[in-house]
Amino acid sequence: MNALAKLSACFVVVAASALTAVQAEDGVDAKSPLIEPWGYPLDALDKSVKPGDDFFRYANGAWLDRTEIPADRTGTGFSVDMTDRNEERIAAIIAGLSKTRVKKGSNEQKIRDLYNGYMDEARIEKLGLKPVEKNLARIAALASPLEVARAMADPSLGLDGPFAAGVGVDSKQPTRYVVYLWHSGLHLPDKTYFERDDDRIVSIRAAFVKHIETMLELAGVENARAKAQGVFDLEVKIAALHWDLADRRDADRTYNAMSLDALESFAPGFPWRDYLAAAGFAAAEKVVVQENSAFPSLAILFAETPVETWRDYLAFSLLTAHARYLPQAFDDEAFAFFGQTLSGQSEQRTREKRGIAIVNQRLDQAVGKIYIERYFPEESKQRMIELFENIRDALKIRIENLSWMTPATKQAALEKLAKMTAKIAYPEKWRDYSDLEIRPGDLIGNIQRARAEEAARDAQRLGEPVDKREWFTGPQTVNAFYSSERNEAFIPAGYIQSPLFDPYADPAINYGAIGSIIGHEIGHGFDDQGSKSDGDGFLRDWWTEKDRVAFDALGDRFAAQFDKYEYLPGMFVNGRATLGENIGDLAGVVVAYQAYMLSLDGEEPPVLDGFTGAQRVFLGRAQARRFKRTEESDRRILLSDVHSPMSLRVNGIVRNIDEWYEAFAVRPGDRMYLPPEERVKIW
Repeated sequence: MNALAKLSACFVVVAASALTAVQAEDGVDAKSPLIEPWGYPLDALDKSVKPGDDFFRYANGAWLDRTEIPADRTGTGFSVDMTDRNEERIAAIIAGLSKTRVKKGSNEQKIRDLYNGYMDEARIEKLGLKPVEKNLARIAALASPLEVARAMADPSLGLDGPFAAGVGVDSKQPTRYVVYLWHSGLHLPDKTYFERDDDRIVSIRAAFVKHIETMLELAGVENARAKAQGVFDLEVKIAALHWDLADRRDADRTYNAMSLDALESFAPGFPWRDYLAAAGFAAAEKVVVQENSAFPSLAILFAETPVETWRDYLAFSLLTAHARYLPQAFDDEAFAFFGQTLSGQSEQRTREKRGIAIVNQRLDQAVGKIYIERYFPEESKQRMIELFENIRDALKIRIENLSWMTPATKQAALEKLAKMTAKIAYPEKWRDYSDLEIRPGDLIGNIQRARAEEAARDAQRLGEPVDKREWFTGPQTVNAFYSSERNEAFIPAGYIQSPLFDPYADPAINYGAIGSIIGHEIGHGFDDQGSKSDGDGFLRDWWTEKDRVAFDALGDRFAAQFDKYEYLPGMFVNGRATLGENIGDLAGVVVAYQAYMLSLDGEEPPVLDGFTGAQRVFLGRAQARRFKRTEESDRRILLSDVHSPMSLRVNGIVRNIDEWYEAFAVRPGDRMYLPPEERVKIW
C-alpha cells in the first residue's frame, strides 16, 4: 500500500475520533457526517439537468431552487454555513467572558470590552458625534496640501486618499520588509463603477452622490448637496487615473522600487516624506510603487485640487470609516447605500453578529487562540498536513509528466514546489496585543487605537528580517491564501470544517472539496503571476524562454474561454483579471482528483447511491463552491473581483478536465462539451 493509500485509509478513522467531542458540543451526531448520507446532500441534485449541459446546476439545482438568500446576506452557501457556525462559537466565547472575571490588559478583557462597547447602543446614541468631533474639527481646519496629506496618512483616522501605504515582504528581497505604495481614493468598488454607462451603474452613481450628501447633512455640514457633488467629481477624476483590474495583478509591472528622492522626482506635487512620516514609515529608505504610471498624474491632481474640496472629501471619508460605530442614523445610511444599493442586502445583520465581526477584525488572533483551544482538535491539523503533502505529491507527478515543459524548467518548478510551506489551522506564534489598549465604554477610541497599533506594528517590521512564523489572519477565518513572497499556503482552521472537510464523509468528497482548495492554493504558486516568483519568494524569471512562451499561450487560451461567459445580461467575465484564480481552480481540481485516485492504490472505490468515486470527487468540488448571490453582489464581483462567479468556478473548470468527461459520460452535443483540442491543460 503506497503512502497516499495509507492516508486515505486512516483519513476517516483517526480524524473522526478527533472531532467527536466538538461535534457533540455543537449538537451533532458524532457518529455520522454532518451532511448525510456520505457528505453530500442528495436532495441538492437536479437530475432533470444533464451533467454535460450544466454541471453546477446538476449538482446544486434543487438547492438553488429552494434556497432563499437571507435578508441580512448578499449571498448564501458553503462559506456562509461555516461562518454561521463560527459565529455561534465565538458568541459563546464572548458570552463566557462576560460571566467571568478577566485580568485587565489581557486578551480576554480586550475582547469583552471591545464587543460590549459596540453593543452599548444607548451610550453610542447619547454621545452622538462627540467621539469624532476632534477629528472633524481637525479636517475642517486643514489649511494646506501638506496638512491634507498628513491627515490622509494618520492611521488612527482610517481616511482614504489618492495614495495608500503599507508594509509587506519585499518581492525582490523576500527576507526583508518594505513599504509599498498603491493608488487608492475610491469609495465605490472599482473604477468601472465611475465609467460604465449602463442604467444600473448610472443609478448607483446617482445614489452615491445622494449618500455623500446625506452623510454630510447628518454631520451638520452646510451646503451638503454642492459639497457632495464636489466629492463625487473628485472621485471621478481619481478613477480615471486608476489602472484596470487586470493590470493591477501584474507582478512585474507593479514592482517599481525607488528611493524617496527618486519618488519625489517621479511624482512631484505630493509631500511624500511628510506623508510617510505621518503614516509611521519615516524610517523607510525605499518604497515599492505599484501602479507607477498613475502616480505622477495623481500627484498633480492632488496639488491642483483645492484644499476646500479635500476637506469635504476627508469629512465624508471619516464618517464612512466610523459609520458603524456612530449613532444609528449614520449606520443606517451607510448600510442603505453600501449594503442595499451596492450589494443587494435587504436587512442589516443583527447587532450581535456585527459585533462579532468587529472583534474578529480587530482582535482576530486573540479570539482565534480561544477558538482553537475550544473547538479545533489537533488531530484535524495533522490530517490536513498529510492531505497537503498528498496534494503536493500529486502535483509533483503531474509536473514531472508535463509534455509542454522542458526538463530545466521542470526542475526549477519541482524545487519551488518542494520549498513551499504549509501553514495549517493556526499560528505557531500568536500575535501579541499587549501594546493595544482597549478601554470600557470608548468604542471609537478603541477602534482608532487599534488602527494606530496596527500601523506601528507594521513600522516596526522595517529593517527587520521576515518572521517566517507570522500569520496575517486569524485561524477562525473562513478562507485560504497563498503568498508568493513567502511561498506559503495558508489553510486556516475556519476552512477545515463541513462542507469542505468532514472526517466522517466519503474521502472522495473531502478530496473534491478541501482537497481542491488545497490544490488551488498550491496552484497559485504556479499561476500566471505566482509563477514569476521562485521557491524562495524572489520575483525573478526562473523559466526558459520557450517554456514561458508556452505557458503564457495556455493562459491566453484560458482567459479567452472565460471572456466568452456572459454571466449577467451584457456583462461578461473578465478572463484576464480572473486568470490567476481560474488557473488555481483548474490546478486544484486536477491534482485533487489525481491524489484521490493515487490513494486508492489500484483498488476500485465503492459506488455510493449510484455515484462512482470519480463522480463524487467532482460533486465534492461542486459542493465546495455551492453559492447563490443577489444580482447586485454578482455585478460587484464581475466588475471588481479577481474571482469568477461560483458557478463558473465549477463549470468553467471541469469542462477542461478529461476525467470529468469520462466520469459523467459527457458527449458532443452536450452544452458544456469542448473538443479535446480546445481543452486547456496547464498543470
